[in-house]
Amino acid sequence: MELFSYKMTHDTGFAPNPFGHTLTLATCKPSIRLCKRVGQWIAGFTSVMLNRDPVGEERLVYLMRIGEKVHLRDYFIDPRFQDKIPNTQLIDPVAKAGDNIYRPLVPGAFEFSHFEQLKNVNHWADCGPSKHHLEEDISGQYVLVADTFYYFGSCPLSIPAVYRPQVPKGQANHGYLTQTEQAERFIRFIQDNYKPGIQCNPTVWETSETLKKSSCPGPSYGSC
Repeated sequence: MELFSYKMTHDTGFAPNPFGHTLTLATCKPSIRLCKRVGQWIAGFTSVMLNRDPVGEERLVYLMRIGEKVHLRDYFIDPRFQDKIPNTQLIDPVAKAGDNIYRPLVPGAFEFSHFEQLKNVNHWADCGPSKHHLEEDISGQYVLVADTFYYFGSCPLSIPAVYRPQVPKGQANHGYLTQTEQAERFIRFIQDNYKPGIQCNPTVWETSETLKKSSCPGPSYGSC
């Protein structure tokens, strides 16, 4: 069992996106999306930037097991993920948080110029598509699709020291690997105490918002 942990600077319901068919990581963290394999686990923790949790006291935002890796060009047209194409005209925060934002322009698309960035509230510049985010996101090539996940969002989980995995002090492009025995202990703790799925709304959503209530989402951010 392999577990990789990293620290999140934003949690908008965009990266990861826990809605629809299952949790997906389709944008940001290009090295993780490019290099991680089916069967590995990914854990996203809080950070000072996200919610002022200090180093050493980070809490768990989400945990996923990679069940599938889908290329971005295939993700866009996959019928399972059509509801993850964002619609910025709606007031539903789930619709606005969609991470399926890269439309392939040619068969076999894989380069930056082969994709069109759709309008969205997270990776969109004031004047239109964000070239910076497009290039970073496309460099990851793949979408990680969870076959099981736990998303805590705005109620991040404090992990007792005996179960706590290795969490980087700063940003980690590839994530920090936890030793197998401790990774198994941590994942078993989550599985024994929580049901898979969404536990809370994303961190930036207003406390009055729910997954079924149509209301405006939190502010737009330029990174993850």
